[in-house]
Amino acid sequence: METSLLDRSKIERMVEAASAEEALKVLGESDYGEYVATLNSVYAYEAMLDQVLHRVYRELRRFAPDPELIGLFACRYDYHNLKVLFKAHKLGEERDELLVRDVGNLPLAVLQRAVYDEDYRSLPRAMRDAAKQIAEALRLDASPQLIDLLLDRAMFTEMVELSREFDLPFLHDYLTFQIDLLNVKTYLRVKRANLSREFLEQALLPLGRLDLTRLVQLADPPEMLVDRLLSSSYARFIEEAVQSFQKTETLTRYEKLVDDFLLEHVKKAKYVTFGPEPLIAFILAKENEVKLIRIIMVGKINGLPVAEIKERLRDVYV
Repeated sequence: METSLLDRSKIERMVEAASAEEALKVLGESDYGEYVATLNSVYAYEAMLDQVLHRVYRELRRFAPDPELIGLFACRYDYHNLKVLFKAHKLGEERDELLVRDVGNLPLAVLQRAVYDEDYRSLPRAMRDAAKQIAEALRLDASPQLIDLLLDRAMFTEMVELSREFDLPFLHDYLTFQIDLLNVKTYLRVKRANLSREFLEQALLPLGRLDLTRLVQLADPPEMLVDRLLSSSYARFIEEAVQSFQKTETLTRYEKLVDDFLLEHVKKAKYVTFGPEPLIAFILAKENEVKLIRIIMVGKINGLPVAEIKERLRDVYV
């Protein structure tokens, strides 16, 4: 299955294409051809990407010796869908186009029932507890930001708990890196918005290696954070990431560098002959590829210059 992943040359040809239509033609020369052929508009590419993810997860569940390992990653789509449903419900809107169907572990009807009927019985424990908190908070007119905070915390709690069943340092490190780097991103956002230390402590996720509330204070300059992380796993890119944030006041570069760092870790699975690591790596490589296609298509549809699209591109697995 890894042989079907897009290589750097195919990605670059899509970026260099003259239009969104031409970019899709390049994509059509790959394993995506059967999906591209059914599209009636360039704007329908999101539905195509959902179908691709659905096929990947279906196939991996079919032959994985332990399908629960695949379910560990699939649960992220359940949390994504629950965020969409809660926010749409609060705003009195229908946002079905944002839902990812047939990829997660839970039927969409179960998530809809949880939100609209406040029936949480079929939800996993961490998700159920978070959903109850959100429902109560929304009665007090809480901000949609709280939905993200509570569900992110529940999602990583569930994923870390599930990961302990497999005793895989590769998987444990990946999740820890994700949590740490999401916490650094949260710290930068809170600092930029001049929010309180209390808000930061509520927003930071547990279970990571970095205790940011002990490493730095909100009054410290961002350079202090860089200094404290120079002996960490993140030393190679954290200075560039923080400096870019200071100059642009956006997290675009930070997010790209984080994704590349995580993919570099994932590539270690190439050297594992027997074990579950290659299954995990393929899931994450395919999701990275889907993100690349999305970045290119959004850029092409909106007429962004080639150089600007390239700045946002992540590395590729192959």
